[in-house]
Amino acid sequence: MSMNVHQSPPQVEMGQSIPPIAKKSTTKRGQQGINFTIDEDIKLVSTWLNVSLDAVTSTDQKHTTFWDRIWSTFHNDKKFNRTMDSLNSRWSTIQRETNKFCGCLAQIENRNESGKTEHDKIEDAKAMYQSNSKNAFQLEYCWRILRNEAKWLILRDNLKVRTRQPTAQSCHTFASSINLDEDNDEMNSGETLERPIGKKAEKEKLKKRKNCDDVAPILSSQLDEIKEEKRRMHEEKKESMRIALEERRELMRIASEERRELIRIKEEKNEVEKRKMEDEIMMKHTRTMDPKQKEYIRLRHLEILERLKSKFPS
Repeated sequence: MSMNVHQSPPQVEMGQSIPPIAKKSTTKRGQQGINFTIDEDIKLVSTWLNVSLDAVTSTDQKHTTFWDRIWSTFHNDKKFNRTMDSLNSRWSTIQRETNKFCGCLAQIENRNESGKTEHDKIEDAKAMYQSNSKNAFQLEYCWRILRNEAKWLILRDNLKVRTRQPTAQSCHTFASSINLDEDNDEMNSGETLERPIGKKAEKEKLKKRKNCDDVAPILSSQLDEIKEEKRRMHEEKKESMRIALEERRELMRIASEERRELIRIKEEKNEVEKRKMEDEIMMKHTRTMDPKQKEYIRLRHLEILERLKSKFPS
C-alpha cells in the first residue's frame, strides 16, 4: 500500500483518551477507569514492533520474557506507568480490532471498483467495520503504523486470498482466526465406535481396521510433509521480517549520510563566500574614506588577520 495517507485520523487528537473497545480494561485497582491515550497506544505499538522485530531474539522467546521486555521498553523514558497485564490487554484489543479492519479492507480491495482511490477504499472499509461492529474504527493511527510491517503485509495477502473463496466471510471471522503473536496449531480428532452385531459385523470391522492400518503410513507421511511445509513457511516469514528490518536500517543509514553531506557542502559554500567577502575588504582603498570608515576597515583587517593566524599558525 502507498504511504501517502499517513495523516492522523479525524476522530481523535493526540492526548485524548480512547474508550475501550468491546471489553473493559483489565488494569489494576490503581489504574481502573484510566483509558489509554493515543500517545500510550503509539508507544505500545512501537515497543511491540521493536521487541518482536529484534533480529537477535525475534519471537524465539517465552511469552513472559517477551512481555517483560515490552514492559521494560515501554517505561524506559518513565513517561507512562502501566502494569504488564494492562499492556497485554490493550495490545490484544489493538491487534483484534486492527485485524478486523484489515479483513474489511481486504474485502473492499477485492471488489476492484473502478475509480476508487486508496482513500475511498479506506473510508469504505471504515463503514464496513462500523456496520459489523456497531462502533467506529478508533485505532486507525495504530493501523497506519502496523500496515507496512512484514506480519501485517502477510496478513493482508492471506485475507485477500480468503475473500476470494466462494463462501463469504465477515471481517470479524478473519480477526478471530488470526493471532500475530504466535501460531495457533490445534488439531481435534475423534471417532464414534459402534458395538459390532454378530460375526459378519466383526469381520467388517477387522477389514476396516486393516485398511486404516494400510492408510496410516500414508497419512503419517502426509502429516510430516504438512509439518515441514509449515516449518518452512515459518522460516520464510522470519527471514522476510529480518530482511525488512535490515532494509529499514540501511535506508536510515543512507539518509543520515546524505544529511551529513548536505551540511558539509553548505559549510564549504559559506566558507567560500566568507573568504570572498574578506578578500574584498582587504583590497579596499581607504584614501577617499572618512576617518570612521578608515577605522572600521582597519579593525576588520586586524580581525581577518587574527582569524587567519589562528587557523594557519606559523
